[in-house]
Amino acid sequence: MKKIFSVILLSSFFSVSYAAHGPAGCGLGAMVLGDKKGLVFNVLAATTNGTSGNQTFGMSTGTLGCEDASTAMVAAVYFIQNNRVSLSNDIANGNGKTLDAYLVLINKKNANKSLLKENFAKIFSTESADSIHKNIIGLI
Repeated sequence: MKKIFSVILLSSFFSVSYAAHGPAGCGLGAMVLGDKKGLVFNVLAATTNGTSGNQTFGMSTGTLGCEDASTAMVAAVYFIQNNRVSLSNDIANGNGKTLDAYLVLINKKNANKSLLKENFAKIFSTESADSIHKNIIGLI
């Protein structure tokens, strides 16, 4: 039981919603407990968001603190989280299937790949997928 709880807890910290809204994601729990910091408050907020279904409602309607996360940005950040190594290799080489897929996802299919290659160090100067995405968008 402890292992299952640990997996659920860790998955809440490394979810897509983390990229845009912090560990608890958006939703009623995050709004009620949003100013409070710490593991206990994050777990309570994430549990409230997940078990009551209000996070899904908020994401679908753009309410409950979910209005600032665009679907495209969340998808791009999720893509980077799951393809970081391949994407970094492709950017370092200036070409590749993962880079092509990412550029299609962000609707920048014709972006200057050599510019990305030249700025590899700047793009990957952080571990945050959200920051990596913002660095790429800032360049193209």
